Amino acid sequence: MLNNLIKIFGTKTKALEILYLLERIKPVVRHGFYEAELAKVEEFCREKGLSLEKSPYKVVILDAADGQYSNKGIKVKTDDERQGMLFIYISKDKIKAEMAGRYEYEGNHKELGLLLGYPMCCIDFFIKHKEEQSMAKNDYIEPILKNSEGCIFQFYTNIFKRDFDITLLNHFPCSLKCENSIELAKKHLEIIKKYDPDLAEFFIQRLKCRINAGNDIIEFC
Repeated sequence: MLNNLIKIFGTKTKALEILYLLERIKPVVRHGFYEAELAKVEEFCREKGLSLEKSPYKVVILDAADGQYSNKGIKVKTDDERQGMLFIYISKDKIKAEMAGRYEYEGNHKELGLLLGYPMCCIDFFIKHKEEQSMAKNDYIEPILKNSEGCIFQFYTNIFKRDFDITLLNHFPCSLKCENSIELAKKHLEIIKKYDPDLAEFFIQRLKCRINAGNDIIEFC
């Protein structure tokens, strides 16, 4: 099933979020897709009885030369000639999918984050640092490290492998020791084990590592 989801949604990260949704761990999934990618996604949602809502704008990705991973983008009209992604909101509940799209359009990050299943502490953290991060790389690494005491952490909060399509979290944790994020990551890992034990072990092996974070070396174990 997971391999089929990857073919439809494009990456392991996106496919896994759909599994979390189907397993009722995640209320709403929010992802960006280019127009050419949408047909398979829409067909899947029809077959599974999932509600799908589209953003009334598209997002042009910035700082992503040569297809590299980027967290930065700008909103433009759907008829803008530049290539951009539509945000798609998928849920078992049509109202939740609609509200997620509305909250994002209104810039209501708190309510959007809750619908996406993120811990409240991490939502507050995101909002607190949003303005400064939008002017930088928008990866939240600096404030996360500042908010994380020590140099050894559990592998569950390792978000440094996201650009390699390896992560147990789909939000920025407020700290690498955030208990709420760790508990959520554990639930995600159990779902991965259920559908693909080999992939679960692959994730664990890759997430347990040392990272050069600025002037410090941090370890996930």
